Amino acid sequence: MKPVKLLAASLVVLAALGATTGAAAQSDDDKVVLTIGLTQDLDTPNVTAGELVSSYELYNLQYASPTDLASADFATSPGLAESWEVSDDGRTVTYTLREGLAWSDDTPLTAEDIAYTINRSRDEEWLNYSSTVANLTAEAPDERTVVVTSKVNDPRLPGLSLYIVPKHVWEKVPADDVGTYAALDGVGSGPFTLSEWKKGQFWRMEANPNFWRGQVEIDEVVFRVFRNADAMVAALRSGELDAAHNVPASSFPDLETEEGIVAVAGEQGGFDYLVVNSYDNEPERDTEVFDAPHPALTDPVVRQAIAHAIDKETLVERVLNGIATPGTTMSPSPNPAWIPELTEDEVYEFDLDKANQLLEDAGYTDSNGNGIREYEGEDIVLRYAIRSESEYSKPYAEFITGWLEQIGLDTTLSTYDDGQLIEVAGKGDFDLYVWGWTPFVDPDPMLSYFKCDQISVDASDFSNYYNDTGLCDPEYDELYTQQNVELDPDRRQEIVHEMLTRFYTSAAYIVAATSPDLQAYRTDRFTGWVKQPAETGPVLFSNSSPSYWNLTPTGESSSDSGLSTGGFVAIAIAGVLGIVLVGWYFLRRRTAEERE
Repeated sequence: MKPVKLLAASLVVLAALGATTGAAAQSDDDKVVLTIGLTQDLDTPNVTAGELVSSYELYNLQYASPTDLASADFATSPGLAESWEVSDDGRTVTYTLREGLAWSDDTPLTAEDIAYTINRSRDEEWLNYSSTVANLTAEAPDERTVVVTSKVNDPRLPGLSLYIVPKHVWEKVPADDVGTYAALDGVGSGPFTLSEWKKGQFWRMEANPNFWRGQVEIDEVVFRVFRNADAMVAALRSGELDAAHNVPASSFPDLETEEGIVAVAGEQGGFDYLVVNSYDNEPERDTEVFDAPHPALTDPVVRQAIAHAIDKETLVERVLNGIATPGTTMSPSPNPAWIPELTEDEVYEFDLDKANQLLEDAGYTDSNGNGIREYEGEDIVLRYAIRSESEYSKPYAEFITGWLEQIGLDTTLSTYDDGQLIEVAGKGDFDLYVWGWTPFVDPDPMLSYFKCDQISVDASDFSNYYNDTGLCDPEYDELYTQQNVELDPDRRQEIVHEMLTRFYTSAAYIVAATSPDLQAYRTDRFTGWVKQPAETGPVLFSNSSPSYWNLTPTGESSSDSGLSTGGFVAIAIAGVLGIVLVGWYFLRRRTAEERE
């Protein structure tokens, strides 16, 4: 009788929940809801600390910046500032803000918020702000005037694409807590602000009535997280989603020909790379807290052999379904002009014989004939991390570990979600993994990530994994400093090319492919999708995400595509009911077996 009681009691609870949530669902029926599917959850809503593309989409929607990036070509355009004047030496810019700016909670947004963000983020070296504000000082002589001065030449000025945080919220956060602040306050100046986040399931953003561009025509945006990319595509086809990001390459060709769906291969400089942990004791880490790579990987010859063992053409065709281009150097910008042309001697062509010869000549031999080369008498076994949130990570691993086996390098595999892998990378507790980058418009941020001071050394915080190679190259740092202040665009490009070539030669980052963002959207509920840049870019998850405030409902029901609060609870109810029924079945079965 016990299982029957459990089921009956559960049905009563479910009936009560249904009665409670029915009204909530009813009240949501008139909302215009845009529902986006993706396979990567937020790492944090905290704009100072987030590192994932998913989180940056939230930041684009919640926080406006003094200047914006034009949808067509990323040109500097007005944002919170309606105009600006530049001093003769180019180092001081005086911005005039729009009249009547306000945060989503109706608190006035003034010049003081901008000065506060710049000065505090500089002083406290906020992770996602440092490369932009390191040399800047800001003053607010009145509510609508911000004077920003750089102590060095800054080729990015007057552009100031910087997420401005609300002073009245952030001044309550102590300096020691900035990186760990939950940031669920939902106060912003962009078109939407965060209203709810269920980790691993979804996050919801509601329209900001005080957005400076005016009231948008969407009431809510819901981002639904899928653990299975094929399930996400099925939800798009069925109309549960209005759009999907990170569509599997295997599904993309069919979506291109499907009526009512537009498939987009958006180019914005994104690339996939194999990172080789190359940390070699600089800067110094606490060895009781931080791990180290396999010592063989600190030898550039071993890394070069690995680079020669990667068949990028095969990875593009077999893993990415041909929808990508084999990579060379890191891509620091959506503008391909920043990528240098390599000479034949500089390129690591796929050549297993050459890779084997390099290792043999360097003394990495297989003395016992077990097929694994040795370092100081021990088999070389490399720790390979696989991302559970990437459809491509496992097939990448299958090919790459197979090629490494052919050059006498063994591997052990471990699987992590993205949040776990960030910490693993910060602690240096890996040897190899494949991940991807989507760069900003200006190359400076991407270049800054691989300086010596970006290697995680703080035992209390493993969130900074930007320099996941662990490679410290003082000459690279010096070149970074030069390009950072170079006003001549041609000379700056030359310096960047030298940096990227040097970084490529180190073989710490082996770029497998420059790959587009594969997305798709339905045409039945919304019009006005905007590519950034025009013609070739994606419509979502771009540098400033302009689609959201340009979309217009077609007149067909858009609330049906999203999930209201009642909808999410209904799913939960169905899940609970399923669990109860399954639990009842197994408990009943177990009881019968015990009787026997």
